Amino acid sequence: MFGHCLDLPMHVIANNMTHDKATQNAPSEQSGLPTIWFAATTLLGAFLVFQVQPVISKCVLPWFGGTPAVWTTCMLFFQVLLFLGYLYAHLLKTYGSPSLQGVIHLTLLCAAALCLPIEPSDIWKPTGSESPTSYLLWMLLCHVGLPYFVLSSTGPLIQAWLSYQDSSDRVYRLYALSNAGSLVALLSYPFLVEPFLSVSNQSVVWSLTFCGFVLVQGVVAMRLFRVASKRPSAAESTLADDPIDPASVQSLDRFLWLALPALASIVLLVVTNHVCQDVAVIPFLWVLPLSLYLISFIVCFDSPSWYKPKWIATFTMVAIIAIQAKGLLPGSVQLIAEASCYMILLLGVCLLCHGEVARIKPPARFLTQYYTLLSAGGALGGFIVAIGCPMLFRSFAELPLCLSIVSAFTFMIFVACRGWRVTHYDWSAARKAKLAVLLLMVMPLLSVALASHDKTIASDRNFFGVLRVIEDNQGIRLVHGSTIHGMQRHGEDAGEPTTYYGNSSGVGRVIHALQEEKPSVKMGVIGLGCGVLATYGRKADHFDMVEINPAVLRIANEHFSFMRHCPSTIRHHLGDGRLVMERMTEARFDLLVLDAFSSDAIPAHLLTTEALSLYRNRLASDGILAIHVSNNHLDLVPLVHRLSANASWESRVVRAAGDETIGTKHSTWMIIAAPSHKIWQHDSLADAETATADQLDHAPLWTDQHHNLVSVLRLW
Repeated sequence: MFGHCLDLPMHVIANNMTHDKATQNAPSEQSGLPTIWFAATTLLGAFLVFQVQPVISKCVLPWFGGTPAVWTTCMLFFQVLLFLGYLYAHLLKTYGSPSLQGVIHLTLLCAAALCLPIEPSDIWKPTGSESPTSYLLWMLLCHVGLPYFVLSSTGPLIQAWLSYQDSSDRVYRLYALSNAGSLVALLSYPFLVEPFLSVSNQSVVWSLTFCGFVLVQGVVAMRLFRVASKRPSAAESTLADDPIDPASVQSLDRFLWLALPALASIVLLVVTNHVCQDVAVIPFLWVLPLSLYLISFIVCFDSPSWYKPKWIATFTMVAIIAIQAKGLLPGSVQLIAEASCYMILLLGVCLLCHGEVARIKPPARFLTQYYTLLSAGGALGGFIVAIGCPMLFRSFAELPLCLSIVSAFTFMIFVACRGWRVTHYDWSAARKAKLAVLLLMVMPLLSVALASHDKTIASDRNFFGVLRVIEDNQGIRLVHGSTIHGMQRHGEDAGEPTTYYGNSSGVGRVIHALQEEKPSVKMGVIGLGCGVLATYGRKADHFDMVEINPAVLRIANEHFSFMRHCPSTIRHHLGDGRLVMERMTEARFDLLVLDAFSSDAIPAHLLTTEALSLYRNRLASDGILAIHVSNNHLDLVPLVHRLSANASWESRVVRAAGDETIGTKHSTWMIIAAPSHKIWQHDSLADAETATADQLDHAPLWTDQHHNLVSVLRLW
């Protein structure tokens, strides 16, 4: 099926045909194990490889504040381990006899089964003092390292074992089958696994399925003991000694096997990061880009006739142009249109990269080397995005750089391709268009440079994302992605509360009400921002500020004066808000403020029944909980109403209009307290909204084991 893509000399094709005839005429036992065993092992292994990624990511996501970097770091881990698995398969096939391969791999299968289950226990919860990236990688290595390593070697190893029976290019179809299994795993997670299985049960089901995989691959591996006793046929010897084969695999081919998958991997991670930062960290927004990435493999390796580079390059360039012109769209559709364009861009680039890699794939005897370099490219791309970019850039500069490279690459493919239905190239035509290529590379960088007229006075980047301090005529703002974490006005109004924390906001009204009643108020704040809430502090008041990102604390102290000028006692705590609250066993707050944002969404683990029970234990007997739920994409109000009702608390919504003249923004706060609390009689909450029967009947009720951000997505 793939022979026409290889452009091999006629005598090589003739040799392959001779080999196929020899195989067909061989005795029946020479055919070995039925192909269904190889297909079943490939499908099951690929399913487990890509099912474990969202499963383990969801297990550890709450411990790191729900940041998108958890997904990026997990992807880096899995890509590196995938490369090591492919390298292991290549070395095992190259230097080990079939029987030795069987012994080694059976031993690893049994050892991996002893590492189950994969869910980390509570003793692995970070304290906040660790390096998040290194700690997360170590945790993943300890819990899923060996099982994933064994699984990652399945694709090339099974194809190599099948080549003992069939050394034609048909073995490459198993690679498409592998990616199909991976795609099923990804698409099933947000729709079939996450809604119906708890986090712990997901780990248990995956572990049991892995045991089934061990049995199936064990059968295939044991068959290798029979292969060892067989001598190669005359046709196989002729094919193996063919002097043309090594020459057909040139250094340029090997470079492209590495470079093209690296580019596809970089685009995958950069697009996923960008979409998650602008919307929310939910499995679906991880799954969709990765699904498109896998679809490109399936299309390019199972049916190369579908690969039409000129058409694909055309649609990709249209998506790039639309991304550059996104500012012309109305705000109501801009986000959806932009996300759609990035998905088209991702699919187009992956099709071009993987289509070219499939077009120049080698004969089957080189397949383990081929797959090793493909996986090395994916790991290289993951390393560049997850490790290299945060070290080199203070901002999210990889997005415009990626667009720059992709624009030039796509245009070159479009110009060089000699027809709409062929995969033949005239690279001299691309060289003649080098000025146009340079212009396309510069345009994305220029658009970023000219996009904002605000003055960035400080920028910081770490595991938790990119923070910028922006100054304009009104004041200075702390911005993380698309989220504003507070603003301080210039001049004599610098001490006034702004953005979502103004005097008319829900939290502002509650603080004033408590200060009217109590000479000293003890407040806990989860999510520091730039410290705007400190403007409410009196000398007798106390604040416990919890922040997971050390860069936020540093910037809030260096560039904003809210906390420096606050007369109250302020104590700072670094770490995830919930984990810090669990350790503050003696704390009893009059007011606990929940204002922890990640990608414009409160991390799901902070809004579960168990979390609400923890907050209740940290409140005084007449304490109040205030939750900031302002959000463009998630409707959290019904969820919080349902959580409050489940805990026998009263909850109300306070909506405040923004006023740009004083630097405040529209805000939505949920106020939660005992039904008999005096706060409900206060005049400032007269316009607060109570829960409706429909909200209480149809809202989700999240727990630590069952929570799904898709259930609160706004559909309009």
